[in-house]
Amino acid sequence: MQKRNSKFIVLISIVSFTLLASACSTTSTTEPSKTSMAPTESATTIKKNDPFGKYDPPIEVTAVRSIGASVKYNPGEDLDNNVWTKEFLNTLGIKIKYTWTAPDAQYQQKLNLSIASGEIADITAVNTTQLKQMEESGQLEDLTGLYEQYAAPFTKEIMNQDGGLALKSATFKGKMLALPYTAGSLGDVLWIRMDWLKKLNLAEPKTMDDVLQISEAFFAKDPDGNGKNDTLGIAANKLIFEDMGSLKGFFNGYHAYPGAWIKNGSGKVVSGSIQPEIKPVLAKLRDLYKAGQIDKEFPVKDGGKAVESVIAGKYGIMFGSDWFPYYPFADGKTKDPNMEWKAFAIPSIDDKPAKVTVAFPVSKYFVVKKGAKHPEAAIKLLNLFCEKEWGKTADIEKYSVAKDGIELFKYSLVQTWPALKDIPDTYLALKDALETKDPKKLNAEQKAGYDKILDFMNGDSGINLINWATMRQKAPTDSSYAVEYNYKKENLLMVNAFYGAPTPTMKEKSSTLDKMTLEEFTKIIMGVVSVDDFDNFVTQWKKLGGDDITNEVNVWAETQK
Repeated sequence: MQKRNSKFIVLISIVSFTLLASACSTTSTTEPSKTSMAPTESATTIKKNDPFGKYDPPIEVTAVRSIGASVKYNPGEDLDNNVWTKEFLNTLGIKIKYTWTAPDAQYQQKLNLSIASGEIADITAVNTTQLKQMEESGQLEDLTGLYEQYAAPFTKEIMNQDGGLALKSATFKGKMLALPYTAGSLGDVLWIRMDWLKKLNLAEPKTMDDVLQISEAFFAKDPDGNGKNDTLGIAANKLIFEDMGSLKGFFNGYHAYPGAWIKNGSGKVVSGSIQPEIKPVLAKLRDLYKAGQIDKEFPVKDGGKAVESVIAGKYGIMFGSDWFPYYPFADGKTKDPNMEWKAFAIPSIDDKPAKVTVAFPVSKYFVVKKGAKHPEAAIKLLNLFCEKEWGKTADIEKYSVAKDGIELFKYSLVQTWPALKDIPDTYLALKDALETKDPKKLNAEQKAGYDKILDFMNGDSGINLINWATMRQKAPTDSSYAVEYNYKKENLLMVNAFYGAPTPTMKEKSSTLDKMTLEEFTKIIMGVVSVDDFDNFVTQWKKLGGDDITNEVNVWAETQK
C-alpha cells in the first residue's frame, strides 16, 4: 500500500542500481495501442489553463498500468468502472482507456517491449531507467510549460515538499519530461508475531542476536500449537532485497547496505553490495537456510508466494514496510484471529545503532507520449487526485480508503504523495490529538485515522480489520509510524548517495551486474558455493563494469557539491 510510505525531506538516492532479477511473462490482456490521446477533435476546456476545467465533449486518453495483488474492488466494479474513473469523467471529462495491464511482476518486461517497439500509450508509469531511455529516444512530451499553466497551486505545493529534488530528477536539459510520483521513505521496520512470542515466553527483541534466537524458537518450538513442524522464522523471497519478504532490513542490522550507493570513510561513493560487511550477513543467512528457518524454496518463490505463507501463518518474522498491517497481516488475522504483529526498529548486531537504508522519494514517473493530443490531461488528473485525497474537498472514505478497508486510491492512474504527510505530520498530529482528546486540528485523512484508532481502543477492530491495521501503523506507541519517527529523530537513516539518472555504463551493464549479484548471493545462502566465493564475486563485479560505474557515480557526485 504505497500510500503508507512515510514522508520527510531527504537528499537521497534512486533505485537505479538495485539488486533485481525479473523472470516475467509477456502476456497481457490487450496488445499495445498506437491510439493518440483524444478521439474528439473539438474537445476544449471550459476555461483556458484551468487546472480543473472539464473537457466538453469528453476526451479519451490511453494508458497502461500494473495491477498489484493487493488491489481489490467492490462488487460490480473493476479497473474501468470505479469511483475514480467516474470522478475523472464527471469532473474533468476524461475517459481512461487501458490498452493493456499486467501483474506487478510482469509489468516492467512488458513495458520495455512497448518502449522498444514504439507502441506507447498516452500516459505511462515508468522507472528511472525507462525514463532516461525514453528521453534519449525523443519519445516524451515536454511538460515544462504545461505544468506551470495547469498544475494547481496545491499540486505544486505537494510536489515541492521534498525541496524540489523529485522535480529535478524529472528534468532533462531544462525540460520537465515527467510527473514524479513523490513520496517519502524511512526504510524498513521489523515485524514480529507477538502471539507466538508470548506463547513461547520470549522477550521482545533488542538486538539482532535476539532476532536470531526468536527465529530459531519460531521454527523449532511449534508456536502455532498444531503439533506439526510447519513454521518458519524469517520471511524471504527470490529477489532477496525487493518485494514482500525482503531481507534488506536484516542486512541493515549488520551495517550492510546492498543495492545502495554509500560514502566510505574517505568520502568516495561506493556500492554497498560489494563491501566487506556483506560477507558475514551472507554467512548467517546460509546458517539459517541450512537449519530450515528460511523457506528452502525461497529461491523460486516471488513476493506473492512469500505473502501467501505469511497469511497462512507460516512465518513469524518479516522485514518490510510500515503498511503491512493492512496487507498482508489483516488477511492473515482474518484467517487466524489470534495472529498479532508488532513493529520494531531494525536492531543491531553490535553496540553500534543500526541505520536503515533510505531510498530516493520517487518510486516511478508518469510520462506523456510525445505528440499526444492533450498532454495537459495528465496534469489535470494529478490535480484532481491531490484535491480529493488531501484538499478542501477531500473525502477519505469515498476516494482513499473505504470503511471496509478497500484501498480506493489505488484505482487512480496518476498519483503523487506529500513527502511530509505521514512522518512527521500525521504521526505528530495523531499523537497530539489522542493525548489531548482534541481532534479539531486534524485534516480529513488524519481525522479518519483518529476515529479508527479510537474505535479500536473501544473494542471495534473494524470491517476487514481496518481499525486494527490503523492502530498498528499510526498509533503513538507500538506502531510502525512510531518506529519510523524515531529513525528520523535519532538520525538512523542511511541515505543513498546517488540519485541521478543512470550513467552510461549503468545503462549498458547494470542489468548484468544485478543478475550476477543476485545469483551469487543466492548460491552462497543455499550453500552451493562457499562464503569465501564472495571475494571472487567482488573482483568480477569490478572487472565487468562495476569500477566504471563507480567512477561515473563519483563524477556525478562532484557536480552535486
